[in-house]
Amino acid sequence: MANIVFKNINKIYENNVQAVFDFNLEVKDKEFIVLVGPSGCGKSTTLRMLAGLESISSGELYLDGVLINDIAPVDRNMAMVFQNYALYPHMSVYENLAFGLKMRKFPVEILDENGNHILVVDKYKIADLKYDNRKYNKEIKKARKQLEKLSKGLEIKESKEDLENLILKREEEIKKNEEEINKLLANPSTYKYKMVKMPKAQIEEKVNYAASILGLTPYLKRKPANLSGGQRQRVALGRAIVRNPKVFLMDEPLSNLDAKLRVQMRSEITKIHKRVGATTVYVTHDQTEAMTMADRMVVMKDGYIQQIGTPKELYFNPVNMFVAGFIGAPSMNFIKGKFDGNHFMVYIVEEDSEDSEKEILKPSNIKISLPQNLKDKLKSYVDKDVVLGIRPEDISLFRGKNTSEGDILKVESDLSELLGNETIIYASINNQNITLKTEKEVNSKEHQEFYIKLKLEKAHFFDVETTKVI
Repeated sequence: MANIVFKNINKIYENNVQAVFDFNLEVKDKEFIVLVGPSGCGKSTTLRMLAGLESISSGELYLDGVLINDIAPVDRNMAMVFQNYALYPHMSVYENLAFGLKMRKFPVEILDENGNHILVVDKYKIADLKYDNRKYNKEIKKARKQLEKLSKGLEIKESKEDLENLILKREEEIKKNEEEINKLLANPSTYKYKMVKMPKAQIEEKVNYAASILGLTPYLKRKPANLSGGQRQRVALGRAIVRNPKVFLMDEPLSNLDAKLRVQMRSEITKIHKRVGATTVYVTHDQTEAMTMADRMVVMKDGYIQQIGTPKELYFNPVNMFVAGFIGAPSMNFIKGKFDGNHFMVYIVEEDSEDSEKEILKPSNIKISLPQNLKDKLKSYVDKDVVLGIRPEDISLFRGKNTSEGDILKVESDLSELLGNETIIYASINNQNITLKTEKEVNSKEHQEFYIKLKLEKAHFFDVETTKVI
């Protein structure tokens, strides 16, 4: 079992920059969950907090119901695969895979001469309780200093009542912990054990098993310098597999590989996950990677979770413009306009001559007739600005005349890209960029005019101010 729960996790660095805001998520046992978003959105920071490589500013992190905020990384039973492989260059593949097992020691119970367990004091639990008490004493000391400032008439963030309540609460917790420590000292409750290294035969068995899963058996004597990028990545995965951890953590492990190898490794990692069955938390900025590998995805932006769901849920039912634009390649088209009660009026977009970052929106004679279900959705937006979102694959070329009203529009092409069995056409309507994907053979030239048909049953509308789906 490996169930992970994030409760209101926040990360604030010493320079008061907050990287993660109120992160809440439950990762189920054996689930493959992907944190995805642009660079700087907080996904790697969240993964590092889970691994114990970054401290948690506030919130609670649980593994199988146990609070692990203050548990050292080595004791979390997690294995991490890094972006840069982190292999030892002077060691063979076998030695790289075996190194972690050789260095780690494992508990073995000690029995008396009659073969019975020997009970001893649980020194680790006592150490945890003493650690908590030291932490609580620091908080009490800090709160008393704040009260002292308050008594001198200085302004502070906290109120006197809040500080006094905190001191009382922490003093009660210290008292309870001290009582628990005395009980533990008086009643030995854990089995006596010693730490031993794993036998060589067991290490060899684990290494050979991981090598067979990953197709590394022929390369066990090679050094990393004599391996391809994909083979090095598999060694990094193997080093995690041999440990048999509860949780696999992967931080953009495929970003250093070429495009073809990334596709190959995506499917290999998915297969390995299914065979090994460990809970996996995977970080990437590549939405295609996330869509093809995840059981569920967590889309992040600026430290906030935007949406959680299966790839299908996020693709077909995005909650806001960011998710709609981030998921899918090419990304969703956003057309600015106004709802007049029956039609979507496409705006003409012009650049502000005084401020190039601002846009001037002007009405046009291009109207899109909407079906009744969309009119019902937009009934509270009559005579208001809205954004029409439609995916490139939901726009088709239309052979016929322009109607300027309905779901058929005249656009002007800017560029086309032939991708084998499909063509991506970049065009514009009223100076608004639009992309469509078609399987038809198209000889699109710059500034060529042609007609498109919108599949309005697949369209989404978004609130201009909140960017949320309507």
